[in-house]
Amino acid sequence: MPDGARLTAGPIVWTWTGHGEIEPWARVLVTLRMDACRGEARLQFDVDHYSRRTGPQDQWVMMETTLCRYGGRRWWWICAATGRRSTKLYLPNGGTRFLSRGPGAYRLAYASQNGGEMDRSHARLARLHQKMGGEYHRPDDPPPARPKWMRRRTYARLVAEWEAAVERHDDIWTAGALRLLTK
Repeated sequence: MPDGARLTAGPIVWTWTGHGEIEPWARVLVTLRMDACRGEARLQFDVDHYSRRTGPQDQWVMMETTLCRYGGRRWWWICAATGRRSTKLYLPNGGTRFLSRGPGAYRLAYASQNGGEMDRSHARLARLHQKMGGEYHRPDDPPPARPKWMRRRTYARLVAEWEAAVERHDDIWTAGALRLLTK
């Protein structure tokens, strides 16, 4: 976009329906105003969260660019709570504003940070099953058969990793059972 030029786009309407519902559970109206290095987006939304409805909301979000090393520009959202650049803004269940996930905003954790040792153990076993071309159901399942396209040495290494992961899973389960039984 040439310097000094201004672009106005919108309104754009995003509508999500969930669980086979006919009525939308989220509707976001976006209007953009941008020049070469700055912009703003007006987000008008009404979301029917699991915990509560947001009610009609109207939020302006600032945007800015940084120059990329090999030309071009990268657009960033500016979080209204922290003033920091962010690639994504989030509206979690119960939230009423789009904010970043970091400190000072929503402080959202990744799924892997919410689980315990047993959850991580199941995730590791599922990853290994997937690498071996199988589907994971429970830890006492045998490892999947070697896929035709996989080298024998690779398969042997993955089976050894899988056996160690099953052993670790059993140790975690035993420690948890002992904690419950000694109470």
